[in-house]
Amino acid sequence: HRRERNPCPRYPPFPVGRVGMPCTLAVSRKAGEKPDNDHVRTSIAANPPLVMFGSINERIYLAEARASTAYIPASFPGAAVRRHTGTPFMGYSGAVWLVQEVCNALFDMLFHVIPLAGRLDAVEPTPARASGEIAWDAEAQAAFEAAIAAKPVLTRISAAKALRDAAETEARRTERETVDAATLGSVREKILQE
Repeated sequence: HRRERNPCPRYPPFPVGRVGMPCTLAVSRKAGEKPDNDHVRTSIAANPPLVMFGSINERIYLAEARASTAYIPASFPGAAVRRHTGTPFMGYSGAVWLVQEVCNALFDMLFHVIPLAGRLDAVEPTPARASGEIAWDAEAQAAFEAAIAAKPVLTRISAAKALRDAAETEARRTERETVDAATLGSVREKILQE
């Protein structure tokens, strides 16, 4: 397991350092300076996070990107009705509140990841491996790993299974002995968009 560089070096103590949540974007607000909202909007659209702390602005950017990100209000402008004694994340009570919010957000994300019963019944069964394992060339394996690494942590296992099954099924359908980059590319966008 390789350690990725933390893009949020100023925020390591609790969510990143202690809980181990990867941080993909951190933008601080500075008194008297307008934040670079275009950078935030572009970053969210390019790599939607699993959970996002922010203001109503970030919530709007998530909606514009049609991201299924769990949003946790943590900044102004936003609802001023957050009256819990631990907000904004101060002391032990704030840490407890933060863990509860993150756990709730992760459970909400699971709801979006796990197929509903109707969709689950419509899913193709996992292909049988009667004909044995199919090999992957190095370029296809590297492209596969890069595509999965771009997915939110919680969804990587499901995305990896769906993409691997689709690529191997396509390789068998086209009577190839290995999954190559072209075969993977032919199914990647359709599978990872679902």
